[in-house]
Amino acid sequence: MRSWRSASLLLAAALCLVPLAGAAQHGHAPPAGPTAASPDQQQVQATLQALFRAVEAGDMTALDSLYAGDSLTVVEGTGINRGWTDYRDHHLAPELREMSGFQYRPADIEAHVSGDLAWALFRYTIRGRAGERDLDLVGRGTAILERRGNRWIVRHTHTASRARRPNDPA
Repeated sequence: MRSWRSASLLLAAALCLVPLAGAAQHGHAPPAGPTAASPDQQQVQATLQALFRAVEAGDMTALDSLYAGDSLTVVEGTGINRGWTDYRDHHLAPELREMSGFQYRPADIEAHVSGDLAWALFRYTIRGRAGERDLDLVGRGTAILERRGNRWIVRHTHTASRARRPNDPA
Protein backbone atom coordinates (compact mmCIF):
# COMPACT_ATOMS: atom_id res chain seq x y z
CA MET A 1 0.00 0.00 0.00
CA ARG A 2 2.79 2.36 0.86
CA SER A 3 4.50 1.88 -2.52
CA TRP A 4 1.19 2.55 -4.33
CA ARG A 5 0.87 5.86 -2.50
CA SER A 6 4.47 6.81 -3.34
CA ALA A 7 3.97 5.87 -6.98
CA SER A 8 0.77 7.93 -7.11
CA LEU A 9 2.52 10.96 -5.68
CA LEU A 10 5.40 10.62 -8.15
CA LEU A 11 2.98 10.25 -11.07
CA ALA A 12 1.01 13.30 -9.95
CA ALA A 13 4.22 15.34 -9.63
CA ALA A 14 5.39 14.20 -13.08
CA LEU A 15 2.04 15.13 -14.66
CA CYS A 16 2.29 18.59 -13.15
CA LEU A 17 5.73 19.09 -14.71
CA VAL A 18 4.83 17.85 -18.22
CA PRO A 19 3.03 21.03 -19.31
CA LEU A 20 5.97 23.17 -18.19
CA ALA A 21 8.52 20.93 -19.89
CA GLY A 22 6.40 20.77 -23.07
CA ALA A 23 5.98 24.52 -23.10
CA ALA A 24 9.72 25.05 -22.75
CA GLN A 25 10.39 22.59 -25.62
CA HIS A 26 8.06 24.50 -27.92
CA GLY A 27 9.51 27.91 -27.12
CA HIS A 28 6.76 28.91 -24.68
CA ALA A 29 7.90 29.88 -21.25
CA PRO A 30 5.65 30.23 -18.21
CA PRO A 31 4.33 33.78 -17.83
CA ALA A 32 6.94 36.19 -16.55
CA GLY A 33 6.40 39.37 -14.59
CA PRO A 34 4.43 42.37 -15.86
CA THR A 35 5.10 43.57 -19.40
CA ALA A 36 4.68 46.99 -20.91
CA ALA A 37 1.04 47.85 -21.57
CA SER A 38 -0.12 47.99 -25.19
CA PRO A 39 -1.78 51.19 -26.49
CA ASP A 40 -5.22 49.53 -26.05
CA GLN A 41 -4.39 48.52 -22.49
CA GLN A 42 -3.23 52.08 -21.78
CA GLN A 43 -6.52 53.44 -23.16
CA VAL A 44 -8.50 51.03 -20.95
CA GLN A 45 -6.48 52.11 -17.91
CA ALA A 46 -7.00 55.78 -18.82
CA THR A 47 -10.76 55.21 -19.19
CA LEU A 48 -10.96 53.67 -15.71
CA GLN A 49 -8.85 56.46 -14.22
CA ALA A 50 -11.20 59.00 -15.84
CA LEU A 51 -14.16 57.10 -14.40
CA PHE A 52 -12.74 57.26 -10.87
CA ARG A 53 -12.00 61.01 -11.27
CA ALA A 54 -15.54 61.69 -12.54
CA VAL A 55 -17.15 59.74 -9.68
CA GLU A 56 -14.96 61.53 -7.15
CA ALA A 57 -15.93 64.90 -8.66
CA GLY A 58 -19.61 63.93 -8.95
CA ASP A 59 -19.37 64.76 -12.67
CA MET A 60 -22.46 63.04 -14.06
CA THR A 61 -21.92 64.58 -17.51
CA ALA A 62 -18.50 62.91 -17.81
CA LEU A 63 -19.97 59.65 -16.50
CA ASP A 64 -22.68 59.85 -19.20
CA SER A 65 -19.91 59.36 -21.77
CA LEU A 66 -17.89 56.78 -19.81
CA TYR A 67 -20.70 54.36 -18.96
CA ALA A 68 -22.57 52.25 -21.54
CA GLY A 69 -26.03 53.76 -21.02
CA ASP A 70 -28.77 51.13 -20.82
CA SER A 71 -26.18 48.37 -21.42
CA LEU A 72 -24.45 49.06 -18.08
CA THR A 73 -24.58 46.71 -15.10
CA VAL A 74 -23.06 47.61 -11.74
CA VAL A 75 -22.63 45.11 -8.92
CA GLU A 76 -21.52 46.45 -5.54
CA GLY A 77 -21.38 43.82 -2.82
CA THR A 78 -24.69 42.00 -3.23
CA GLY A 79 -26.58 44.84 -4.93
CA ILE A 80 -27.07 45.30 -8.68
CA ASN A 81 -28.07 48.24 -10.85
CA ARG A 82 -29.10 47.78 -14.47
CA GLY A 83 -28.48 50.71 -16.78
CA TRP A 84 -26.75 54.04 -16.20
CA THR A 85 -29.99 55.84 -15.33
CA ASP A 86 -30.84 53.30 -12.61
CA TYR A 87 -27.32 53.40 -11.19
CA ARG A 88 -27.08 57.21 -11.35
CA ASP A 89 -30.55 58.00 -9.94
CA HIS A 90 -30.97 55.21 -7.39
CA HIS A 91 -27.44 54.59 -6.19
CA LEU A 92 -24.54 56.85 -7.14
CA ALA A 93 -26.09 60.35 -7.01
CA PRO A 94 -27.86 59.77 -3.65
CA GLU A 95 -24.65 58.33 -2.19
CA LEU A 96 -22.53 61.23 -3.42
CA ARG A 97 -25.01 63.78 -2.00
CA GLU A 98 -24.36 62.33 1.49
CA MET A 99 -20.57 62.49 1.13
CA SER A 100 -18.10 65.16 2.12
CA GLY A 101 -14.36 65.10 1.57
CA PHE A 102 -14.92 62.20 -0.82
CA GLN A 103 -11.86 60.52 -2.35
CA TYR A 104 -12.20 57.55 -4.72
CA ARG A 105 -8.81 56.39 -6.00
CA PRO A 106 -7.82 53.45 -8.22
CA ALA A 107 -4.59 51.46 -7.95
CA ASP A 108 -2.95 48.58 -9.76
CA ILE A 109 -5.21 48.63 -12.82
CA GLU A 110 -4.43 45.44 -14.75
CA ALA A 111 -6.01 45.70 -18.21
CA HIS A 112 -6.53 42.90 -20.74
CA VAL A 113 -7.79 43.41 -24.29
CA SER A 114 -9.21 40.98 -26.83
CA GLY A 115 -10.51 42.69 -29.96
CA ASP A 116 -13.26 45.15 -29.01
CA LEU A 117 -13.63 43.74 -25.50
CA ALA A 118 -11.48 44.51 -22.47
CA TRP A 119 -11.53 43.59 -18.82
CA ALA A 120 -9.58 44.98 -15.92
CA LEU A 121 -8.80 44.07 -12.34
CA PHE A 122 -8.07 46.87 -9.91
CA ARG A 123 -7.75 47.92 -6.30
CA TYR A 124 -9.29 51.12 -4.95
CA THR A 125 -9.67 53.23 -1.84
CA ILE A 126 -12.58 55.30 -0.60
CA ARG A 127 -12.13 58.02 1.98
CA GLY A 128 -14.51 60.66 3.20
CA ARG A 129 -17.47 61.20 5.41
CA ALA A 130 -20.98 59.83 4.82
CA GLY A 131 -23.40 61.57 7.13
CA GLU A 132 -21.93 61.08 10.60
CA ARG A 133 -19.69 58.18 9.55
CA ASP A 134 -16.01 58.43 8.58
CA LEU A 135 -15.04 56.17 5.70
CA ASP A 136 -11.63 54.63 5.09
CA LEU A 137 -12.19 51.63 2.84
CA VAL A 138 -10.11 49.42 0.57
CA GLY A 139 -11.58 47.35 -2.20
CA ARG A 140 -11.10 45.25 -5.26
CA GLY A 141 -12.97 45.41 -8.52
CA THR A 142 -13.37 44.19 -12.04
CA ALA A 143 -14.58 46.09 -15.07
CA ILE A 144 -15.63 45.00 -18.54
CA LEU A 145 -15.26 47.57 -21.30
CA GLU A 146 -16.29 47.70 -24.93
CA ARG A 147 -14.58 49.61 -27.72
CA ARG A 148 -17.05 51.91 -29.46
CA GLY A 149 -15.41 53.72 -32.33
CA ASN A 150 -12.05 54.95 -31.10
CA ARG A 151 -12.84 54.92 -27.37
CA TRP A 152 -13.59 52.49 -24.56
CA ILE A 153 -16.78 52.57 -22.49
CA VAL A 154 -17.60 50.71 -19.30
CA ARG A 155 -20.25 47.99 -19.71
CA HIS A 156 -19.95 46.33 -16.29
CA THR A 157 -18.28 46.81 -12.93
CA HIS A 158 -18.21 44.62 -9.84
CA THR A 159 -16.69 46.03 -6.66
CA ALA A 160 -16.48 45.08 -3.01
CA SER A 161 -14.81 46.94 -0.16
CA ARG A 162 -14.14 46.73 3.55
CA ALA A 163 -12.71 48.94 6.28
CA ARG A 164 -8.98 49.52 5.98
CA ARG A 165 -6.83 47.36 8.25
CA PRO A 166 -3.45 48.42 9.63
CA ASN A 167 -1.58 46.04 7.29
CA ASP A 168 -3.35 47.22 4.09
CA PRO A 169 -1.31 49.15 1.51
CA ALA A 170 -1.63 52.93 1.60
